[in-house]
Amino acid sequence: MSKKQTKKTASKKGQTRSTKARGAAAHAAPSAEDESQAAAPESRLPPVGTVIKKLDRHGRIRCQCTVVEDGIKYKGQLFGSLSGAAMAAAKDLDLKNKTQNGFTFWGLTKPTRKIEDPVGALGKSFGRHHNLATLVTSRVTDENRGAIRGALQEQRQAIDELLTQVAS
Repeated sequence: MSKKQTKKTASKKGQTRSTKARGAAAHAAPSAEDESQAAAPESRLPPVGTVIKKLDRHGRIRCQCTVVEDGIKYKGQLFGSLSGAAMAAAKDLDLKNKTQNGFTFWGLTKPTRKIEDPVGALGKSFGRHHNLATLVTSRVTDENRGAIRGALQEQRQAIDELLTQVAS
């Protein structure tokens, strides 16, 4: 797994929601059991009882917190928000941030990116993906030729849809 990839697992009593240091965890669709349980204090929070683990790039737990009825519990201390728990965890991890977005810190949302040069960002993104696609296509075999061609056609279709969006 690379630095920015995440390990995602939904959680409820006994299971855990795990995230990498800068990753994001997807919310799982709530089960009937989840819906019958008490709702979390804030609608964006996972259900009460969810353990959220922040993992390092090797999959080791850096810190964890638990969603409880009254807020977020981190190292036995109750916090009214994910951000409060994130600040305490960041301090324990010797991070120097003065503020912390709890949803981003714990990996429940991705950090927002400010794109100052959209044309440059698009060119950089295309360059990375084109280089990888070139490498993959240079290693095409009779066994994977159809799959690679299909994947490239899907990419073409996605680009055509983006072109249609910016044309109007």
